[in-house]
Amino acid sequence: MTPLILRPEPQASNFAQLLRSAGHQPVVTPLLTIIAGRELASLPEWLLWADIVVAVSAAAVEQGNAYLTKAGIGWPDKPCLAVGNATAASWQEAGVSAHYPQDARSEGLLSLPELGAVAGKKVLILRGDGGRAYLGEQLEARGAIIRYGECYRRHWLEQDGNLLFTQWHTARVDSVMLTSGELLNRLLAIMPNHALPWLQQLTWIVPSARVANLVQDAGLPPAIVAADATPLAMLAALETR
Repeated sequence: MTPLILRPEPQASNFAQLLRSAGHQPVVTPLLTIIAGRELASLPEWLLWADIVVAVSAAAVEQGNAYLTKAGIGWPDKPCLAVGNATAASWQEAGVSAHYPQDARSEGLLSLPELGAVAGKKVLILRGDGGRAYLGEQLEARGAIIRYGECYRRHWLEQDGNLLFTQWHTARVDSVMLTSGELLNRLLAIMPNHALPWLQQLTWIVPSARVANLVQDAGLPPAIVAADATPLAMLAALETR
C-alpha cells in the first residue's frame, strides 16, 4: 500500500522505514514540527510539587526528558502514568516505568487505580499547547489539585494544499496513518474542496476510537482502529485492510 504519514520528524521517517521494511511505499509529508514548550524551564519545579505525574502524549515526555537531560536532572521516583502504550514507551526510553491503560484516552487514564482516590493529591499533567481539559476537570471533581505543564508546542508548517493534493494523488496514496485529531483538523483545513471525494476513497488508520469518531464526523470512511499509537500497532492495523 501507499500510506500517507503526516506526523512530525523524526517520527515520520522512522515510521516510514518500518513501513518500507514491510513492503509498503509510504509518502512522508509532515504537517507540523514539535518545539519546546514555553513553560518547560519550570519542569523541575513542577516535578517537585507533584504527587502524581501524568503524560498525555509521547511528545510531552520526549521534550520533557530532553530538557531534564540537558539540565542534568533525572525524573523523580513518583507514580508516573501514560495515556497509552506509545507514551509509556517514550518514558521507558527515559528510564521511567509508567503505568498506562488499554484504552488510550483520558477516559482510560481515569480508570487506573492510581487516579481513583486522589482527593487532596497534586497531579501534574504534562501535555502540549492546548489539549483536552477533560482529564483535569474530572480529576478536580475527584478532589485532586491540578497543574498543567506545557512541555511542547505544535508549529504548523505552511503548506500549499492544492500542490499537496496533486502530489499525493500522483503518488497514488491510498491510505492515511492518522495519529491525532489535530492532524486531521489541519489536513482538512489545507485541502481544497475538490479533494474531498478523493479523501473519501482512502483507508484511514487511527490509534483510538476517539480519533475514529472524529474521522467519521468529518464525513470520511469508517477508520480502522489500531491497538495503540505505536508504529507496530499502526502497521498491523494497515495490514488488516
